Amino acid sequence: MLTILYPISGVKVINKLKKSYGDGSTNRKVGFYRETILWSWFPLLLIFLLIPISNIGLADIGLKWIQIDFSSLSKWIVYPVIGFYLLHLFQNIYYIIVFKINNEKREKVAKGIADDFKWFLPITKKEKLVWNYLSISAGITEEILYRGYFFFALAIIFPALNLVSILLVSTLIFGIGHIYLGKEVIKSTLLGLIFGIYFIVFDSVIPVIIIHITQDLVLRDIIVEEFE
Repeated sequence: MLTILYPISGVKVINKLKKSYGDGSTNRKVGFYRETILWSWFPLLLIFLLIPISNIGLADIGLKWIQIDFSSLSKWIVYPVIGFYLLHLFQNIYYIIVFKINNEKREKVAKGIADDFKWFLPITKKEKLVWNYLSISAGITEEILYRGYFFFALAIIFPALNLVSILLVSTLIFGIGHIYLGKEVIKSTLLGLIFGIYFIVFDSVIPVIIIHITQDLVLRDIIVEEFE
């Protein structure tokens, strides 16, 4: 419930933040980053507190080594997904490096970003530093929650749901969790679907955490201050 209520209530906070940022109050964006990090760990803390008093184990929420089940998944699904994952990962790493050193490519991508989302990205050195922590935090907490825990919980609560239905429901919840991003929620939801497919194939949140962190870090250096 928190994963739905907090983002919805956060829309008002985002609107106020956007207005204050337009007035030049840049420090409030750093504060929002930090607040987001704090709140992202809250539902995860509740899950970890339940583990000692329930039958839930770390492996149940995806915290385990990669375990591909070829008996349940066709190799025609597994191998293309693994290949796509590696391509996705290398692409993220490539853009992280390129946006750091190539102003021309960075500016080209920046022009294609909607103004109602561009303000949310880090600009100052301080914002970029906190964005690093935000990316790592989001990668860990969101993947354990939306992929690891929700896949497990939905299967227990709704045993009639098949794996595809669980994937779609968890993706929808992930999208709602990013509703504060405005129109960019569509891209976030599509990424959530891709992350869910990765989780199904690898049967572990570890590789999904890695790809999520790099995905967020790609955005760190797209926008820069003029004097940087």
